[in-house]
Order: sequence, then structure tokens, then C-alpha cells
Amino acid sequence: MLAAAGFLVSLDRAIFAPLLPALARDLDATISAVGLAVTAYVLPYGGFQLVFGPVADRTGKVRVVRLALALFAVGTGLCGLATSLALLDALRFLTGAAAAAVIPLSLAFIGDAVPYERRQAAIANFMSATSLGNALSTAVGGVVGQVLSWRALFAFYGVGALVVTAAMVRLASDPPKAPDAPLPPGGWTATWSRYARVLAVDRARFLYCVVLLEGVVVQGAFTYLGAYLEARFALAYLWIGLLLACYGIGTLATSRVVRRVRARIGEPGLVLIGGVLIGGGYLAVSPTPVWWLVALPVLVMGIGFTLFHTTLQTAATELVPELRGTAVSLFGFSLFLGAGAGTAGLGVLLDRAGFTALLLVSGGLMLGLTAVTWRHWRARAAGRV
Repeated sequence: MLAAAGFLVSLDRAIFAPLLPALARDLDATISAVGLAVTAYVLPYGGFQLVFGPVADRTGKVRVVRLALALFAVGTGLCGLATSLALLDALRFLTGAAAAAVIPLSLAFIGDAVPYERRQAAIANFMSATSLGNALSTAVGGVVGQVLSWRALFAFYGVGALVVTAAMVRLASDPPKAPDAPLPPGGWTATWSRYARVLAVDRARFLYCVVLLEGVVVQGAFTYLGAYLEARFALAYLWIGLLLACYGIGTLATSRVVRRVRARIGEPGLVLIGGVLIGGGYLAVSPTPVWWLVALPVLVMGIGFTLFHTTLQTAATELVPELRGTAVSLFGFSLFLGAGAGTAGLGVLLDRAGFTALLLVSGGLMLGLTAVTWRHWRARAAGRV
């Protein structure tokens, strides 16, 4: 059930990539202005994780996910009725706030249930569901955008989320929780004390900075790939969706083998190879001469994301085990704070310098981030940090 919920949230989260041009035309806005609807979603998606994490540590992770998914279903369906960009922004804000609970609390539950040596494989299996959601979102988005409209797509996702919510209601209670240390009493003071306790860990501060910058580059820049493909190659939404689906295919395929790869090259190797593939993929998109060859760098970026990001996620589940929901929620907050800021900032860069500059800056930033992260992981593996 948690995998199904994560699948649906991922379907919705990647909804804009192939449809940005259609939304801009229908709502009489620029590409960069419609891109801010992504920011309107990802900022509350990150921010509300700060609320859901401590609540779930106290009341139960599955219980919180179940309620949030019901709100998410209603908000997503209503997005299809939006008559202006301002209304769409408001509805996406509310939907992002509800969706914030689903993936981080599912990851926190995996942290409760699975020993560390098997946890990255379990997280990769869960993320394969979210990756499938990303893949189908862009592909289905392209098909529906071509045949029907973006409004029909929102309605389709809203109904699907209601079906999964109804199935989750049949779960009488949360599965047994791993024994944790006693939590402090409730209230805002106690909530912030939990975050202070997590942030007191040196590695936590480094990890959250890395994932914030990853959000800027990976999530922020990917938002504009669909618009780039239409602007450069004049592609229909169907082909844009199928090309972007290669990213999800790469993440899905790699999630099936990441445990074996980790055993061979270790976590520092995963960080290095994954980051280089993401950065190199962005750098390779712009000089690609024909549209169908773009599938290769997009596929490579998906492979790199699974290697790089699941390594960070696995580390986040072990920062403070007795406050796992809080720690993983702060991880998600950092990622989507970066995604929101990256979408807005890269939109400004797009308006001023064009798509080529956006792709080159994104690729260069990712390679620099990879070098710093790899050095830290290698030093930690050697016992120097």
C-alpha cells in the first residue's frame, strides 16, 4: 500500500514536465511563469514534511500517510478545474502539502523494519515504484496531453489516488513499530527539540546541504526539459512524454541491481558514478543533434539518480534511529526546498540566457557537488570523519 501511494505521488509530481507548453498556452502565461506552479507544489511538499515527521514518530507513519493521501486525491482532482494560473498555483500548493507525508514516512517505515545492510536494496525497491510513477507520468502526460488535455490528466490522477486511499482505509492500524527510545512530550517546543537533536549530528548537516543542492540541479532543471524539447525539435507532447519517460526507466532498471552494485563498489563508488552520470547527462543533452538521441542522456541521468540519491536516502534513515521520521522528513524538506528554489532560479536563467545555458550550468553544478560528496563519503569510509 505504501508503494502504491508513493507511485501515485510520483505520478502527480512529474506531471508538468511534458505539459508545460500546453499549460502556458491555455492559461495565457509564459513557460517560466507556469514553471512557478512547480515551485508552488514542491515548496509545501518540502515544508510540510517538517510537520509530518514528528507527528508520525508519535502517532504512526501509516496512519498519517492514509489521511494525507485522501487530501492529496481531492486536491489533485480539483486542479483539473482551475481556470487561472493563480488558482492552479493555490491548488498545487495544497496538494503538495498533503503529498509531503507519503514518500518520506514510507522511507522512515522501511528504516524501522529493515536492517541497515539490506536497507538500500529495500529503499531501491520502494523507489522503483516511485520511479515507475515518474516514468508513466511523463509518458501518460504526453499521450493524454496530445489526445485529450492536461485537465483530464489531473482528473485521472485524482481518481486513482481515491482508489488507493480507499484500499488503505482497510488497514486497521499501523504495522508494529520497531522499539525506539522514549520520545519527548508533544507540542511545538518538543517538535523543534527533535529537529535540533537531528541537526546536532555533523553528518546530518552535511547530508542535508548535499540533498538541497541536488534538488536545485536534478529536480529544478528536469522541469524544463520538456519545454526544451518542444522549443528545439518542435516535438508533440506524446514524444516529449516518451523521451522523458526514459529517466524513469533508468531509475527503475537500476533499482533492481543497486544492491549488487553497492556490494562491489561501496557507497563512495555509488556517489561518484551516480553523480557523474547525472551531470554528464545534462551536459550531453544540448549538443545532441537529433531528438531521438536525447533518450540516451535522459536514460543515463535516471541511472545516475538511483545510484546517487538512494545512497543519500539510506544514510538519512540512520542519522538518529529513534527519530527516524523526523530525520527523513528533514531530508525530504531539504530536497524539495532545493527543487523549488532551483525551478524558480533556473527559470530566471532560462529567460535571460536560454536553454543551453540552463543545461550547462546544471551539469557543471552537479559535477562539482559530486566531487565534494564523494570526498566526504570516501573520508567517512576510511574513518577520517
